[in-house]
Amino acid sequence: MKKISLLLSTLGGAMGGYLLSNKKLREELMKAKDAETAAKTLGKHLQRDGKKIAGQVREFVGSEDVQLNIAKAKQFAKTKADEARRELSQLVACGKNKAKTQVKKTAAQAKRAAAKTARRVKAKTRKLS
Repeated sequence: MKKISLLLSTLGGAMGGYLLSNKKLREELMKAKDAETAAKTLGKHLQRDGKKIAGQVREFVGSEDVQLNIAKAKQFAKTKADEARRELSQLVACGKNKAKTQVKKTAAQAKRAAAKTARRVKAKTRKLS
């Protein structure tokens, strides 16, 4: 939900900035008689200025500051992924050790149970003979 509100506020801020910077658009919107006319006017201006806006966005994304921040974000993500991988390896190793211990215990119990059963069978066999 936070992402949607952030996106909407960003778009609203961008639209506000666009309206404040475009005097011709503001004048045409003031002269619009209804909402439909205002929407058509806004759409016409956005269509015309879309290429300029896209160029400015590309320029912004390509700037050194943004690229530096992207590089920092990539490094942070790599660090966190490596940390998660190490923790997962430790968890698997711990589980492996516990499983080995449990297998040894179970094998010993099975051996004792088999020996006990063998003694019972031997005792019954002696009684019968």
